[in-house]
Amino acid sequence: MDKRTLILDALLDLIRADKGASCTISDIAKQAGIAKGGIYYYFSSKEEIMDALVERSYGQVIEHCQVTIEHAELSALPKLALLFKSYYTSSVEHSLDHYLHESQNAYSHQQSLVFLLTRLTPIVTSIIEQGIEEGVFTTSFPQEVAEIILADLCFVFDQGLFAWSKKDFEKKLVALADFLEKVLSAPKGSFAFLHNDPL
Repeated sequence: MDKRTLILDALLDLIRADKGASCTISDIAKQAGIAKGGIYYYFSSKEEIMDALVERSYGQVIEHCQVTIEHAELSALPKLALLFKSYYTSSVEHSLDHYLHESQNAYSHQQSLVFLLTRLTPIVTSIIEQGIEEGVFTTSFPQEVAEIILADLCFVFDQGLFAWSKKDFEKKLVALADFLEKVLSAPKGSFAFLHNDPL
């Protein structure tokens, strides 16, 4: 196993042990079984290690989503439904997710949301463009619509940030489906999967 992976695994182990907030570079080095100086060859700070761990963890979620839809020969709407389902059934490790939602880790959590939005945007954009070619969607702004959808899904529907009641959550899903039908000029009921098969 390469040292970079050892370092990221070490930080994850410390987070699992509820020592993520208090650990130092020395603690990470000790957990990884390498010299402290060896860490600085790869990372300049604990924050950089955290960013890399977030990218690795969420990158695996995105890769899972991408592989799932690439192997599905579907039209745009079912493909989008599959992508949303794949995203919400793929999650990072609970201990890391919990750590990111702690108030003192707001910056790292923000970075994770930016990473998700940036990496998922091209995937959603390509599905919207497919829908335009199929005559199901109409928009001159496929990328911008993709960004708006993802901002909503990654932020508003983050249950670690918002303690929505079940009723409020379902109402927001109905509103999102209605919004998507209008912004993409899609047939009525096209996005009913969002609330019929809740995220």
